[in-house]
Amino acid sequence: MNMLPSDLKEAESNVYESVQSYFLSNSEQSFLSINLKFDGLRLNPIIFRLSNKLTEIKYDNILLWADAGGAALAKRDNPELASKIFTFKEFINSTDLSNYILLVCSPQPYDIEMFEQVCSHAKSNVIMINGKLEDPIVGIGSVGREMRKRFAKNGKFIFCPPLSMGALLKRYPNDWELLN
Repeated sequence: MNMLPSDLKEAESNVYESVQSYFLSNSEQSFLSINLKFDGLRLNPIIFRLSNKLTEIKYDNILLWADAGGAALAKRDNPELASKIFTFKEFINSTDLSNYILLVCSPQPYDIEMFEQVCSHAKSNVIMINGKLEDPIVGIGSVGREMRKRFAKNGKFIFCPPLSMGALLKRYPNDWELLN
């Protein structure tokens, strides 16, 4: 029986192992979802470290933010990765970026149309980190169901967050586990 990670460092280590294990065992293009839930979580440092880990093991990647402000902050915070940081729009309008693994920082419900274009344009794996693709306003209707189906159909969840009364944990390649 697995245990929940005791801290962010352990959770990140589990994420790296899950991503690497997934890539070693799957060659098809996939949409992967990683969800981390920690108080005061700052995603940019996590995405930067994941990008560096992937680069170390020879997986070329780029980092995407939905808006120019998020991308600009990421470039400011990590200038050595600035050449790998783009907005959704820059990626969609490019012709030479589609073969890279995409690390996508926290797309929100209002980014869904542009995010779907990003996924369609990609010719490699898309790794969404802490994305929230469900709009609570449409989440209970047919539009919300269709939105979930489009991503769940092709998605692989390789690391998931705790729930309020426990946790549903998926560490690729292991099965789902309910922990309390």
